[in-house]
Amino acid sequence: MASCHHEVRRLRPVALLEKRTREDPRRGETERAFLAATEALLAEGASFADLNVSRIAKRAGRTRTAFYAHFEDRRDLLVRLVEDFATEIHGVTSAHWDQPLALADVRRVVADLLGTFRAHAPLVRALVEASGYDPEIRAYWSGTIERFVGLAEERLRRDGRPPAAATATAQALVWMTERTAYQQVVAEDPAVADRTLIAALAEIWERTLNG
Repeated sequence: MASCHHEVRRLRPVALLEKRTREDPRRGETERAFLAATEALLAEGASFADLNVSRIAKRAGRTRTAFYAHFEDRRDLLVRLVEDFATEIHGVTSAHWDQPLALADVRRVVADLLGTFRAHAPLVRALVEASGYDPEIRAYWSGTIERFVGLAEERLRRDGRPPAAATATAQALVWMTERTAYQQVVAEDPAVADRTLIAALAEIWERTLNG
């Protein structure tokens, strides 16, 4: 329930921010500068705990006052980055939940998904780091993943799985994929090559969906 309440709390501020951005394009430009600066600092090896507002603002070429005009705090900034990341994941996967999938199709989806995680590896690392000590970030990310669990569960139910089995299987599949992708992209020397991992994940998904 905590993740649901957290999600509802976030919807109105985001909608208002998008409205203000349309009214004043400069707001969108400034916000993107802060988001890009944060991802750049994370990519250079900074931990999220090390990033204070002054450092982010300096990298963005903006002021602390401008930061607080766009974000409540660093947590709010991280949530905005995660929202964009989740939107990319949804774009990779959304077209495939309602159609039959051969193994080759599943491999393409998994490859695109892993590529999205890899493109945002510093952000993924920061997200998992912050989730370890910030219950709101943890609840927000959990709620985000649960939306994908819900899509998988709907697919399994349509295919005839009993409700309880569909729920349990969807939980296992989606969280397994999230954890596996995270470990793969943050490891300095992954235990297996990306193509090997993609093949393994795709086989698990295809057998579960079509078995």
